[in-house]
Formats: sequence, structure tokens, C-alpha cells
Amino acid sequence: MKKIYKLALIGGSINSIAGYPHFIASQMDKRFEVTAGVFSRNRDINEQTAKRWHVKKLYDNYQDLIQKEKSNVDAIVILTPTPKHLEIVLALLKENIPIICEKPLANSKEEIHEIEKVYKEDEHFLVITNNYSAYPMIRELQERIKNSELGKVLQIRLKMPQESFLRAPKSIKYPQKWRLTDGFIPMISLDLGAHLHHLAYFLLQEEPIQVSATYNSHSKYKVIDDVNILSEYESGIKSNMWLSKIALGNRNGLHIEVYGTDASASWHQENPEKLELSYTNGQTITIDRGSDINMIENQLYNRMTPGHPAGYIESFANLYNDIANSLDDYFQKNNYTNRYIYSLKHAKDGIDFLHSASLSNKSKKWESI
Repeated sequence: MKKIYKLALIGGSINSIAGYPHFIASQMDKRFEVTAGVFSRNRDINEQTAKRWHVKKLYDNYQDLIQKEKSNVDAIVILTPTPKHLEIVLALLKENIPIICEKPLANSKEEIHEIEKVYKEDEHFLVITNNYSAYPMIRELQERIKNSELGKVLQIRLKMPQESFLRAPKSIKYPQKWRLTDGFIPMISLDLGAHLHHLAYFLLQEEPIQVSATYNSHSKYKVIDDVNILSEYESGIKSNMWLSKIALGNRNGLHIEVYGTDASASWHQENPEKLELSYTNGQTITIDRGSDINMIENQLYNRMTPGHPAGYIESFANLYNDIANSLDDYFQKNNYTNRYIYSLKHAKDGIDFLHSASLSNKSKKWESI
């Protein structure tokens, strides 16, 4: 039997966006058990969360949790607002406790540098959760690009439009205060742009070399709420990214298009089971988990038979399985190389990309990364 790892959560209460998906996904395939947590600075919410999720060890602050649970848990998940990540990451690295951190790892290049001064690749376990790349069809697309089914990739287009700054979701109090403060990298880029950077790299396995970006502010919140980023790669690939929180009619319009010399591919997160491929002979096909795909042999991608759609929580569960497998390797071999797991270098590359985009918005010209 595979080991069941003990987790502690910092952040992620019942009234947060990230908490419940992480909690459920970590439990889905019996690879993790949440045994401790400090879920909120609000004592009532903290206690309600522990009670609802049957977590027996509850703490008032993360410092106490770390000191009292460092010998009891196998990893700690950071689900606090992004501005709080740095201090918690540094505290966990100091104790050499394996870290699972919600993206993005940090707010700025300066914060990444602070982590680099402490992080030791051959000693620490640090994983950033980017769950969209855990959808079976995204992993299928990665495999097809790798096998040159699309030919030479010419361009990739990614967009993540939302309406939440003009029409907030009714199911949760939104936006939270921390989302309404911009640093040099605006919060929308840390929130949504980090996803698009990750997905572009995941599919292309290449980082861009220069960017051109424009930022806009249209909502009442007086922060950047609409971003366009053009990128160029050393291989010649061109990239176009759009992220927005003022796009009415879009709940979470994550959409990816990849264009090659032999074929193109299109995927919508709101219809995640379908991947559309178009070829030079004019044929367009749609594949799903019932098709003869590369991912079909992996049971994680077939928890239920085709025609019974898997979605966001299942993709998170796929990622938590990858993390558990990496923890197996880390505890046995002190090495956790995994094609689906990303750590500090990838987080740094993402922050460098978003930092250069901010430079470009300011200079009104292309900026090198």
C-alpha cells in the first residue's frame, strides 16, 4: 500500500476560495490526511473549519503549528493570501518541513531572492500548486506537442477573462481586501497571469525571452484589472495572453489555443473533457477520455467511465497524487524529479516574466526577460 501522508494546512478556511478544493482534492485518492491546521485568524471561522473537516489539532497561529507539528506531519500546505507566503515559506524552510504552496510562491523578484538565499535544492521539498495543467486533456496536449503532432509550434494564445470586478460571484465575499492592493507586479498578474505563464511553459517547455505588455484599470477598485501580454521565444514561437476581471459574461474563461504547421489545438476550461484538433487537410476532430488518447491508461484520469465528466477538483486530485509520488521519492531518495511537479526555479521564471511585463507597461516598449 502507498503511504498516506499527514498534512497541516495554514490558511484555507471554509470561507476562502482555495481551502475546500485543496482539502477535498488531497483526500480523494487516500494519499493524504489533514491532521492539523490554522485556517483563519478569525477564531470562530478557524474553529468552524476544523469542526467541519474533522481536524483534531487546531492552532491559533502558524508559528505554534510549525513548532508543535513539525515532527508529526509530512508536509504543510500554504493557502494564505499571496502577501503572507514569504514569511511562512521562510519559516518552513528553516525547519526543513516539506512545503506545498498555492501559486504564486511570492509577490516579487525581491521576495524570490529572499527564498533563494535559504532554499537548498538537494535538501528542501517545495512544490507550487498549478492545478490547471493536471487536467487530462492538457496533459494529452502536452504529449501531442512533444510528439510533434502539431508540427512546429508557431504561436500560443492563452486567455483568462473573468467578470468578478464588475459582477462578483454570489457564493463568496469577493473581492478580498488583499486582492485590491497592487505592487510593481499587479495582483491580477499574480492571481491569473501566473496560471497562464505556467500553462504556456507546461505545453511548450520553453520560457519566453522578451515581452510587451499593456495594463488597464476600468473598475471601481482602482487597481489593474485588464492585462495584455505579447511574448516571443528564442525558437520563434509567438505568445499572446489576455487576463481580465472586467470581462462580463466570463465566469472563468480560461482558454488555450496552440497553432502549429501541421495542426492546431483548442481547449476551454469550462468544457475540460474536450480537446479540439484541426489539421492541414481541413479535418477537425474532438477527442475526450473515451478516445484513443495517451492518457487513457492512467487510472487517475479515469475515476469514472467516459461520459461522466471530470473537472476542477479531479484535476487538483491528480496534482496531489503527483505530489504524493514526489514525496515518496523525496523521503526515500531525497530527490523528487517529476514532469508534473514544479518548484522554485519555475516560480522564479514566472515572477521574472511578470516583472518584465510590468517594466514593459511602464516603458511602452519590448523588455527582455
